[in-house]
Amino acid sequence: MRTLRAKLTYGNVVSTLALFVALGGTSYAAFSLPRNSVGATQIRTHAVSGSKLRASAVTSRSIRNRSIELVDISPFTRDLLRSQSGPGPAGPAGPPGQSALTYRAAVNSGGGTPRGNAEGASHNGASNEYTIFFERSVDACVATATLAAVQNGPNLEEPPPGRITVAHLDGKIRVRTYDAAGNPAALPFNVIVAC
Repeated sequence: MRTLRAKLTYGNVVSTLALFVALGGTSYAAFSLPRNSVGATQIRTHAVSGSKLRASAVTSRSIRNRSIELVDISPFTRDLLRSQSGPGPAGPAGPPGQSALTYRAAVNSGGGTPRGNAEGASHNGASNEYTIFFERSVDACVATATLAAVQNGPNLEEPPPGRITVAHLDGKIRVRTYDAAGNPAALPFNVIVAC
C-alpha cells in the first residue's frame, strides 16, 4: 500500500478520473440515445465510409432506384458486370425463314405467266378478269398488282397508261385491267403476294 501511495501523484489521479469520465460519457451516449434519433443532419459529410459499415448493412432495398451511376461503381465491379460468354459451344443455326414475298407472277395480256412461281393463270375475255393461282390458298395474304412490260412469246408487251385492280377469290388472286379512260382492256401486269 505504501508503494501505491508513493506513486500516486496529482497527474496520475487526474488522468485516471478523466479516463473514467470519458468512458462513462461514451457509454451514456450509446445507451441513452433513442432508436433512430441520429439522422443525416447529425452526420458530417463523408463521416461514414465503407470501412465503418458492417458487411451486408446496405442492401438494394436501402438504395433508391437510379441513384447509383456508373462512376459510383468500381472498375473491378464494372468488369464483373460485363456479359461473359458461356462455357459451352454455340448451338446450331436454325433453319432459314421463308421470304416475306412468297408468290409472284408476270402475266401477259393473254393470261400467260412467263415468269414467277404461279402455278397458272387464266383470262376471261368477256369480263376481262385474270385469275392467278398458286400452290396453296393465298386468301390470308396481301396481294398487289401493277401494269408492267411482260414477255408475250418472242415480243415484249408494253402496256399503255391505264389502271388495275386486285382482289382475292376462293384462294386465288383476281385481277382486272383498264385503259386510261376506265374501259376494260387486256393488259400485261405483275402481281406480288406477300404471306
